Amino acid sequence: MRDNAASHRLEVRAFLILQRVVGSKKFLVSVLLQADGPFIGQTSLGIVAEGLEILLSLSWDQPMQRFVASSQAAGGLPILSFIPFTSLGTAHDVVPPEFSMVKSFVLNSATNIRLFGNPDSK
Repeated sequence: MRDNAASHRLEVRAFLILQRVVGSKKFLVSVLLQADGPFIGQTSLGIVAEGLEILLSLSWDQPMQRFVASSQAAGGLPILSFIPFTSLGTAHDVVPPEFSMVKSFVLNSATNIRLFGNPDSK
């Protein structure tokens, strides 16, 4: 992400973490945030059943100076989680107020293995 009005470029990375719940076909969904190198927070976004479509989003809450991570399974209510963020400058200088990311996908075992295991596996 870049803010043209600021001289500092803030690089934010969001890592999706999927952990299979032992003995089930469900996954614990978490997100880990990294800003300019250091990790700034990790939060759980709930448990999702294999095969369900989920919508994940990450946005910036300017008034509260925090990132808002959310997940919503098809037909379910959204789960919101907050990751506070402070920087050496004012946050509006490094995080644009319109910052937002959204990704929708379906969880399944084959995708999980292919993404996090051998990339050449079928």
